[in-house]
Amino acid sequence: KYGFPTSVALFEGRLWWAGHDRVYGSVSDAYESYDVTLEGAAGSIQRSIGYGPVEEIAWLLPLMRLILGTGNSEISTRSSSFDEPLSPTNFGLKDASTQGVSLIAAVKIDGRGIFVTRSGRRLYQLLFSVEAGDYTANVLTALLPDLGVSFVKLAVQRHPDTRVHCVMSDGSVMILLFEPSEEVICWYKVVHGGRGGGKSQSVARALLL
Repeated sequence: KYGFPTSVALFEGRLWWAGHDRVYGSVSDAYESYDVTLEGAAGSIQRSIGYGPVEEIAWLLPLMRLILGTGNSEISTRSSSFDEPLSPTNFGLKDASTQGVSLIAAVKIDGRGIFVTRSGRRLYQLLFSVEAGDYTANVLTALLPDLGVSFVKLAVQRHPDTRVHCVMSDGSVMILLFEPSEEVICWYKVVHGGRGGGKSQSVARALLL
């Protein structure tokens, strides 16, 4: 009703909520507690992004790090060292990419994140880079320069092959056959019958369940 919170995720034994420019992590292993008076590493984590024009956090994506998707950037939550868990005194935010995201929920494929940019017409992946020491973003729709329609919803199929089903604004489905280990990125289009693309919407719902 009030548009808050806008996203939720489980990560490192905490339940995370986000809305506007703030993120809230529960007390460790106590998902219903956000007691700010509890001291120590297990205490609740509550932070504002504190930089840049952030209107709202569109999604939270639990990868090797918790990623916050906003309209201006994709933000990585970090502790002082990679293997050290987040805590109230060891929690930092840094832009992993400045593509900016749409309000469409991102999806996870192993340690990768797939998201729609703020234009609504480009699909990117977040991939951890050893050289950068953090996540970086690269485009997956380079082979589709003239889509002419926008993304509406994403869903992932893992068997028999990994495919990202992308419901489009015209009711069609663009499917990304995605096997990074074999360097396979292939797009094809499926058009379903039915007025208003109803069948396409049901395909995405079935995969998301």
